[in-house]
Amino acid sequence: MVQQVRLLTVMELAAALGVHKRTCWRLAAQAEAGQSRFPRPLRLGPKTVRWRLVDVEAYLAAMVGESAPKYPSKMCHN
Repeated sequence: MVQQVRLLTVMELAAALGVHKRTCWRLAAQAEAGQSRFPRPLRLGPKTVRWRLVDVEAYLAAMVGESAPKYPSKMCHN
């Protein structure tokens, strides 16, 4: 069975991240230069660039994991 791969345009990526599309291009340039863990875009043609949704989701999950507290919260006591 063939698995569908969802590809995002720069506008869809920007909307998903809540940033401007220029920010996406800046992050992509940093990733291609090895300065960021942001997902590298797929170049499908001379003017066609897409990002795999699974790569973006993994990047976001890693970012959330890095920002999570490293100690137990004292807010909840049972």
